[in-house]
Amino acid sequence: MSRRAAAILLAVLAAAVGALLLVNRGGFPRFARRGPRPFLRVSPAPAPPVTAAPGATPAPAAETIRITLFFPDQAGILLHPEERDVPKPAAGAAFLRLLFGELQKGPRREGLMGALPDKMQLRNAFLLPEGQAVLDLAVDSGLAFGSDEELSIVASLVDTVLQNVAETSRVRILVNGEPAETLGGHVDLTRPLLYIRSVVEPPGSETPAPPPDTPAVTPSPTAPPSTPTVSPKPTIPPRPTPRTVRP
Repeated sequence: MSRRAAAILLAVLAAAVGALLLVNRGGFPRFARRGPRPFLRVSPAPAPPVTAAPGATPAPAAETIRITLFFPDQAGILLHPEERDVPKPAAGAAFLRLLFGELQKGPRREGLMGALPDKMQLRNAFLLPEGQAVLDLAVDSGLAFGSDEELSIVASLVDTVLQNVAETSRVRILVNGEPAETLGGHVDLTRPLLYIRSVVEPPGSETPAPPPDTPAVTPSPTAPPSTPTVSPKPTIPPRPTPRTVRP
């Protein structure tokens, strides 16, 4: 080996040793493998009791979580929370599908109604790294919505996702696989949506449902009416301008 080749080899070896020393001393940032992104913002639910046959070993109870869903009331003005225990999902996309499926089942609490139409399905759902959840809805072309109904649908989806999914601050809604301006001409879907707090029942204002055996009470003629006055809804023009929902 010539002297020149030997000198080049020594220089390369010296550079490699120097690079190793810099890495060990923290001269270069270390790249750690990123683990699975957390997606649950809910509390574990009590495990249901498991009854086994005499002499048999009981199977371990399935792990469950407690989620909060939002459903509109009969007037369709406010959303009300309803807690429900469900099986723990294995991933973020599965969790979004589970939440949509539970909203489709409708409420169990008296006085509430389902927000999602039967002809609306979930085509796809996924979580993006920047804290955005994406819901791709399959919407039948024959569906039509009033302004209050459309707001209830969008708010029920957005608030339910943001209430339960960790590290998520916005929800993007697609329609039939494509970006859309609105579902039916009223609520702006051109950008990701924040928590729509303006249509959620204020804390502490929950009215418990009466017991099943409680007889109806007829107010006296002199008593003031218990039903609040509702202002008439404005007439919706044939082609309304989409409105932006602000939290």
